Amino acid sequence: MGSILDDENLQRVHKLHTVLRPYLLRRLKRDVEKELPSKHEHLTLCPLSKRQRFLYDEFMSRAQTRDALASGVYQKIANILMQLRKVCNHPDLFETRPIVTSFAMPRSAVADFEIQEFLVRRRMVRSYDLGEGDGTGGGLDFGLLGLRFIDRVGESLEIAQEQRRLDETPFLPHFGESETEAPIKDLRTIEGFRKYSAHLDRVRKVAKWAHVGYLNRLKCSRPDPIFPGELLSRVEGIVKRTIVPFSEVDTSKGYLDEVYTVNRAVKSYVTRAEEMVPLVGRFAFVTPAAVALDLPRLALAGHKDTIRSLPPSLDAPLHQAAVKLQIAFPDPSLLQYDCGKLQRLAELLRERHLGGHRVLIFTQMTKVLDILEVFLNFHGYLYLRLDGATKIEDRQYITERFNADSRVFCFISSSRSGGVGIKCVSLVPSFRILIDVF
Repeated sequence: MGSILDDENLQRVHKLHTVLRPYLLRRLKRDVEKELPSKHEHLTLCPLSKRQRFLYDEFMSRAQTRDALASGVYQKIANILMQLRKVCNHPDLFETRPIVTSFAMPRSAVADFEIQEFLVRRRMVRSYDLGEGDGTGGGLDFGLLGLRFIDRVGESLEIAQEQRRLDETPFLPHFGESETEAPIKDLRTIEGFRKYSAHLDRVRKVAKWAHVGYLNRLKCSRPDPIFPGELLSRVEGIVKRTIVPFSEVDTSKGYLDEVYTVNRAVKSYVTRAEEMVPLVGRFAFVTPAAVALDLPRLALAGHKDTIRSLPPSLDAPLHQAAVKLQIAFPDPSLLQYDCGKLQRLAELLRERHLGGHRVLIFTQMTKVLDILEVFLNFHGYLYLRLDGATKIEDRQYITERFNADSRVFCFISSSRSGGVGIKCVSLVPSFRILIDVF
């Protein structure tokens, strides 16, 4: 009976050893300390970043914080200390950077004036048809509206030159006349009133015809067109087709039948979009506070049929720029530059990595491990993570892999890892860093 009990006890001890073996050192501490190299501790001061200083001062200036400090209650003071530790460790622990998006309104303010705008447009078109406005038979075609870039493309060069030659502005009535000296404003006598009224009529006529002459000369002295119609028709005759980008040309024909040089000079929308990617990424950063969903319908009201006839893929190159102006994510580099500790840690890791060392980083907050993961991924370092959420069967495997695989540069773990079966002496990095000392 005694031998049976001994066998059962041996089995229990064997099972107990199997369970506890990964978590126990099989050597005495005094023997292990002799084999370990000497330890050097360095305390590095990390100044707060601009955002950390702002959050720190803003939190301390709150009336609620001042009242809690004045109360002297230990729990309230400890809570304030914890919030300040979050700010000092990383500002995202205290207040994350928001993702900025525009407020989408289904109906714009312009839509309320749609009927009034339609009436005004109809009135302006009617004035243009009747020749009202400037006295030259074109109520809308005046000023600089006729000098737009789009109007000067494809225009005939001969017509533009002939139009300048036919300028008859000097033959208009009262051309070149200057204002005469105004008579004395005498409204008490009939003769004085007539002289003053005649002067006002002449001033109005001179001003009217001076404006008519200005508009007529402006229209007749249009500059030479950009890409004249003669040039475009000549080039189209050379290529025997509408000028399109080279990517849209059928190259199955013989080289002597087509002239591809002109087509190569024309860039497609996709090519231009690829060239503009760096500019869009750098300068398309201002997200509007609000956008109206019905604004395209109002702006393109007269082009519905044309838009429906276009292929759906036409606006694909513009998708990146449109999304860039609708939603703004925080820049990944801000994760480092928002925190003074991570700025210093980046320099330390760069020095250790160039020296062929390996690093073990401890932290007390589990959320700091999440930030460290993003930080290490941003710099491209291989790492392993261990915290309280790691499964028991994976802890020993992670430890052994870090010790065996020299490619893993960094091991991040919570400071409570000793309570989950991991001892510092079971890992063999060259440097150990504790980053959340307050």
